[in-house]
Amino acid sequence: MIMTIASDKPTSVLYRRNEHHDYSLQLNRWFLKPIGAWPESRVTTISERFLLKIIQIICYALIAFTVIPSMMYFYLEEQDLDTKMRLVGPVSHWVMSSLNYSSLLWRGKDIRCCIQHMENDWCIVHRNVDRGAMLRYAKFGRSMAVFCAVFLHCGVFSYSVVNSLTPIIIVVGNETVSTRRLPCPFYSKLLDISHDPMNEIVLMIQFLSGFIANSVTVSACSLAGVFAMHVCGQFAVLYTWLNELTNEEKRTTKNKLANIIEHHLRVLRYR
Repeated sequence: MIMTIASDKPTSVLYRRNEHHDYSLQLNRWFLKPIGAWPESRVTTISERFLLKIIQIICYALIAFTVIPSMMYFYLEEQDLDTKMRLVGPVSHWVMSSLNYSSLLWRGKDIRCCIQHMENDWCIVHRNVDRGAMLRYAKFGRSMAVFCAVFLHCGVFSYSVVNSLTPIIIVVGNETVSTRRLPCPFYSKLLDISHDPMNEIVLMIQFLSGFIANSVTVSACSLAGVFAMHVCGQFAVLYTWLNELTNEEKRTTKNKLANIIEHHLRVLRYR
């Protein structure tokens, strides 16, 4: 067990540690839970696991509802190469989000290990000055998570809204019809989207599917940012400890140096 350097003002109240740990991961939990990607813990009940599976199936179904008709549109309906190249960008966002979603679910145990590692780090470090350094990096990690969420959701949502407000003229038999443009193309032989209310239903489903796809990407990026900032906070604590060794007596330096090395190895094992 790692022995921390003697604290100037030890924080013995456990809820303070849990509060700081929750602060660093709060936004990630908000992003991951709505898409059923927050990793299970030992206290997760059977009903909660069942609910997670239902959420995951719904998310996959919503993404597939956008991706599959779009791919069919590319291969079976649209022949113009310029149009295909113009539409491949939005569709690729949904495709990559489905792969990222699978990766988040597949790596759920690893994510849970990293979360547990972070919680243990908050319990190990007792001094107010060290916890302050960790909090500074935790705040920066939260800022990165907020930036990812605002940038991605606003960007994709604004694209979808502008597309839906731009009418498109299509020819159905001998009739010319003006309808709303969808964020992603849809294979016309699956559903007739040239008339309401089917066009509005597909549009709303693609909006919801886009929210799921954005949330997946935001969750992955924010997790990476928060974990990286936590590691930076641990190195900042180690840097403080090393600087303090110069003012220590020789008989206490050896033990504290051993503690620093042990904590450094713990940081390197973070995965």
